[in-house]
Amino acid sequence: MQPFDIRVRAAAIADLEQILAFIHQKAEFDGFPQAVAATAATLQQTLFGYPPAAEVAFAEVAAKPVGFVLFSQTFASFLAQPTIWMDDLFVPAEWRGQGIGTARLNYVARIANNRNCGRIEWTVATANARGIAFYQKQGAAIQQAVRLCRMTVPAIAQLANPSTGDL
Repeated sequence: MQPFDIRVRAAAIADLEQILAFIHQKAEFDGFPQAVAATAATLQQTLFGYPPAAEVAFAEVAAKPVGFVLFSQTFASFLAQPTIWMDDLFVPAEWRGQGIGTARLNYVARIANNRNCGRIEWTVATANARGIAFYQKQGAAIQQAVRLCRMTVPAIAQLANPSTGDL
């Protein structure tokens, strides 16, 4: 039992600056602070426009945000079921080890269960031994046989318009 109550709630448009702050903190933790291109304006459009591209939830202690999760729904063809993709699950260092990550995973698991999702998936850095151990403790199987593939905007544009050069 935790010495404090952890509340998890869906983010609202008024939370844009806090969402952006957590994204910057997560990028710093991952070692890629320069990779953040998100702004409050782009987050407003993508998270609170129609249709929203993703969802965000905060963990709070005494009404103070102490972590966030950003996730979206995808589809698993092998299962013929929807899937939840967690893009970010972050807790600042001073709040780790106090049940905050678990509370947000529980929140996402309830959503996945209610939406009849066959999976919840995400990535974790291979160097993040503490994160890997945490996820395994929660019941996650760390996949070794698959690799994340990523195309950035230049590669997408090149592939979408092959006449503009060789790919």
